[in-house]
Amino acid sequence: MSFGALERDYRRWRIELERFLMHRGSSPDLAAEITQEAFTRLMQVDPPSLVREPRAWLFRTASNLVVDHHRAVMRAPLDHIDESVRDNIADPAPSQESSALSREALAVVGQAIADLPPKGREVFILSRFEGLGYSEIAERLGISRNTVVVHMVRSLAHCKKRLNAYRERGEAPE
Repeated sequence: MSFGALERDYRRWRIELERFLMHRGSSPDLAAEITQEAFTRLMQVDPPSLVREPRAWLFRTASNLVVDHHRAVMRAPLDHIDESVRDNIADPAPSQESSALSREALAVVGQAIADLPPKGREVFILSRFEGLGYSEIAERLGISRNTVVVHMVRSLAHCKKRLNAYRERGEAPE
């Protein structure tokens, strides 16, 4: 490909290619850098006749380059992250002790839900487990939205009280 043809194609497709890359999650600076790299690689194709559709080739190459960049970022070690920040990153594999404590806390909440009055329990389950909004719950149960709110406030307070008691005194679920 001649330098003149490359320059013409660069002027014609640069902005479109950069927008394409930004749409795929690249910053403007990264999009510009990858666009330049794609054009550099196009210029290095030997023989130039191997590229029948330069625009399609550029977009495919740029797309591959941005994927490669994102993979490299994901694989990069966390060494450059400040130690205080690293200490606050959640461990993907919790310890047996923290897993046991989480199971106990979950049992406490489960028992607290079971101990709710029937209507409060039903409202709580519809909201928190089935994902219904307060208006939907009100319609389904034939009660006002305000009544749903009252049931939720009481149910959440009850669960919070039980969980706090467990945490403060180490009370096991009944």
